[in-house]
Amino acid sequence: MSRKRDRLVLKAKIESAANEYKKKLVGKRFLYVFDGRYIEVIFKRDNFRHLTGVHTFLSAERFFKYALQKKLSISQFDFNAVHPYDLCVRKVRHIEEIARMATSESFMVEEIVTKTKNYKFGTTDLNFTLCMNKELDDKGYEKGDCYVVQSLRDEDCFSKSKNAYTVTHIFARPNDKPKYTELLCMDKSANIENLPKKIKEMLAPAILTINRENTEEYQ
Repeated sequence: MSRKRDRLVLKAKIESAANEYKKKLVGKRFLYVFDGRYIEVIFKRDNFRHLTGVHTFLSAERFFKYALQKKLSISQFDFNAVHPYDLCVRKVRHIEEIARMATSESFMVEEIVTKTKNYKFGTTDLNFTLCMNKELDDKGYEKGDCYVVQSLRDEDCFSKSKNAYTVTHIFARPNDKPKYTELLCMDKSANIENLPKKIKEMLAPAILTINRENTEEYQ
């Protein structure tokens, strides 16, 4: 396949992934429960470009905007030894799979060490890992109360992490809602009743009424 043809194929995949990313992930907050603990996670528009793995001089904002509008030109991105085509294709495919991972069994890995950057947490379905950190301001202080998905690794990252845990619950809510309104996934050994009080206080009343008898759809 020619380099031009490769970029045309990748362009179509990037545009499709951008649409899924915006529709199912941007504007929402996700609550992951594991090891009796929890973290809140968000997906930002500005991180989409990095998740694709492509080489581009477009700003993160413009890259995502053009991809959504299907106005991305094949001259505006490329791949090379650092950003190989095959890896970019796999990463873009994984972006479309992120929403599925948010509603199925997964693992939380902690203290991930890579050659380029360290991450506090990552969630994996054994095929790929979403790595996340808190954002920092200019003085190095943490911004906000959520972890932000900053990188997509085409591996499970177990060997690069300090600890790994089964994710017992995944909840979601729109950013403009005060409490979590959706139960996306619950491990077979878990329930709502035994969640710590602090987590229960974050859930909408309808979620608290879910019991083991009516949770098959979440497993």
